[in-house]
Amino acid sequence: MLSKFQILFTCIVLLLVKAKAQDVKLDSVALNINRYGLKAAQSNLFVHFDKTIYTNNDQVWFSGYLLKNMTNLDQYHTLYLSLINNRDSSVVIQDKFLIEKGFAFGALTLPDSLPGGSYRFVANTNIKKNNQPDGKFVQPIIIRSTTVNPLTANVSIFKAYDEQSKNGIALLKILSSDNRFVENAEIKYHIGKDKQTLLTGTAKSSVIGELMINFPADKITASNNQLNVSIKKGKDIRYIKFNLPVRNRSNYQVQFYPEGGYLVDRLNSKVGFEIKDLEGAAIKATGFLYENDRVIDTLQSNSTGLGSFSICPQPSKTYYVKLFGSEQEGNSYRLPAALKHGAVLTAGTAIAENDFRLQLAANNNQKVHVLVHNFADVFLHADLILAANKTQNIRFKLDSVPIGLNTVTILDSNYRPMAERIFFAHYDQLNQIELSTDKNEYSTRDQVNLKLNVTGKNKTPLTALVSIACTQANRISVVNNQNIIDYFYLQQHLKPLPSRPMGLKYVDQDYLNDVLLVKTWSRYKWPETEVINKKEVLSSFEYHGEITRKNKPLDQPIELTIIAGENLNFLNTDSTGKFNLPFANLVIKEPKRPVWLGMTTAKYNLYKVRMDNPQDELKKYLIKQNLEQLNAKSGLFSEDNQSLTSITGTQLKEVTIKKKRDERIEFIKNSYVNRCGDYVCMNNILNCPNHMADSGNKNPVKGEVYVNEIGLAIMYHGCVELESKPNVILLEGINLPKDFYVSDITNKNEPINFSTVYWNYQMKIKGDTSISFNTGDLTGPFKIIVQGVTDKGAVYGEKEIIVKSK
Repeated sequence: MLSKFQILFTCIVLLLVKAKAQDVKLDSVALNINRYGLKAAQSNLFVHFDKTIYTNNDQVWFSGYLLKNMTNLDQYHTLYLSLINNRDSSVVIQDKFLIEKGFAFGALTLPDSLPGGSYRFVANTNIKKNNQPDGKFVQPIIIRSTTVNPLTANVSIFKAYDEQSKNGIALLKILSSDNRFVENAEIKYHIGKDKQTLLTGTAKSSVIGELMINFPADKITASNNQLNVSIKKGKDIRYIKFNLPVRNRSNYQVQFYPEGGYLVDRLNSKVGFEIKDLEGAAIKATGFLYENDRVIDTLQSNSTGLGSFSICPQPSKTYYVKLFGSEQEGNSYRLPAALKHGAVLTAGTAIAENDFRLQLAANNNQKVHVLVHNFADVFLHADLILAANKTQNIRFKLDSVPIGLNTVTILDSNYRPMAERIFFAHYDQLNQIELSTDKNEYSTRDQVNLKLNVTGKNKTPLTALVSIACTQANRISVVNNQNIIDYFYLQQHLKPLPSRPMGLKYVDQDYLNDVLLVKTWSRYKWPETEVINKKEVLSSFEYHGEITRKNKPLDQPIELTIIAGENLNFLNTDSTGKFNLPFANLVIKEPKRPVWLGMTTAKYNLYKVRMDNPQDELKKYLIKQNLEQLNAKSGLFSEDNQSLTSITGTQLKEVTIKKKRDERIEFIKNSYVNRCGDYVCMNNILNCPNHMADSGNKNPVKGEVYVNEIGLAIMYHGCVELESKPNVILLEGINLPKDFYVSDITNKNEPINFSTVYWNYQMKIKGDTSISFNTGDLTGPFKIIVQGVTDKGAVYGEKEIIVKSK
């Protein structure tokens, strides 16, 4: 018969003790834990774009959501949207949209001058915390362009290492858009990263458009191996980045992640591992686990580069892995050294419903503290006595634990972290959306009838606010596409997540178990200094200005007039001439219309106005974030050469790329579109979506009356470029959402060739909700995506339909 002592250490322990506010020690512990592992999210900004593969002149539709429950939600009033070219990190588009009650809706047109390649939309709110933007959402996209790049360039390694000179040679090749050699191009190059500069130089391309760049191969390391090249020929400029090879380095990265944090002598542990190449791409590979010189196990990573194995490390033994393959014979990857004393934590699965179970073992007798928390709040805690070399089974009842990622942390008797495990609580309570159509196949110009219903825990009906898109399936990249569930519960906490070939991540429990073993792992080290809980300082991106008189501060206020379309406001500076522009005074109903800021004085020539544009500050911040995705493989240049040709293979008319001084790309001024991107189609429709880039378009005339997208007569006010006059400063306003263009399917003379056939910024779903929309003239698979929020969290659903010709 078991003794009471044995029963105590073999039974399942129910941890139902909630953390108490007066427990100062535990509060302090939770604060220190905040320095490690999973971090509490900031404003939880998510943006739903209608697609992730665009062409230039494409319309971009989006809905933004602030997912965090915040008492100061009214402080968030502006969404800043920037488009960044990954090739050279230039910010090519910046725009602003109104945030109201935590939602932001908008649309913009991609300029026809954008070259094809990889880009990123970066969304920020107006709020700054400790002078850093609060909330950042990044959406990678691809632009397939009708713009032919005047210059194309590629870098490859001509010679990795020369024994005599100790140098390597990189070969730069430059071609024109019609595949001719570009000679005498001005080239500047720089080798280094951040503030480390290894080598700089200038040169000109040869008669065959080439340049050999020598680099000191022995001095190249992972921290300085970036080759940055700028190429200029006439008015055309091209940038390229390339990672130079590092000598005597393996072609692969192998990392090991013992479950809980550490290996411990004579205790069984589960170890997660990840295999990547030098560019960070996941590698599916086989390897052998060695104990000293003896193979003890075979390992295999999956398509995400992840895998796991079990091990019981023995004292004075060395453990390492060798990957299978002749090229890897000389490379080995050591496991972290095991601790002599400690605790090991093991969970069968990290996906939990109403309870979470794990096993805890130590190789010496000790008292431990067990906490369940989310790095912001402690939900459960208890004290346990661990007996040496005996396994303690623990069951956590999760009634008081919120849905999503939470953490079990084991502390020793002195409240120092020993082990942790992150798990997904209440996985079965994720919101569901029932999405059904009246049929699966449709004809062109057919009506689609869609029925929606959102449910939560135990199929309880929920009220949801969602955005809806129906887009060609080939315009949605599986690698780049993001959904609100993955982002809200996983991605904003665990960056970067391995891609999943089938798309949605949260539906695959095997994938989640692999990720939660590897991507949430941390080895704790107690902070050497006390953590001080500093209060966050909030500020905002706003227009600030100052008026001086004869280059001196004012001694009395001056009145300003702000005109934003029909929105007329007056504002006084302070007595020294300083002022802030309220966001409400900058809201414009018509896109592209500037905001006029003027002084109400006849002697304006005596005054000077200095403005601080918040987008300039944000742009400097974005450039420093190093958002570009570098590609060191010389054979993958095609990603940044996404030029389209006609069906017959004939190249489209070449368009010259022009940039303003601030690097933003504009619309090309030609016979059928003005510099603002405005045009009139053959049917006298201003900016007709059916005739973008149509050679039959003409320039609109200021003062003339045209028809807009929805059939209303409007007067064209002209293309006003943002160039200030002596008494007037032109500012960019905050945009309101524009209506989605609904095509007339009865008009057989008008083609309907939009890749997005339906877009709805926000729709309320309460119980069974029906909507209808029409297909266009494009055929093939289309994907319907519905995502948004409820008062019980985020919700997502998708369905594919087929459109066939009549």
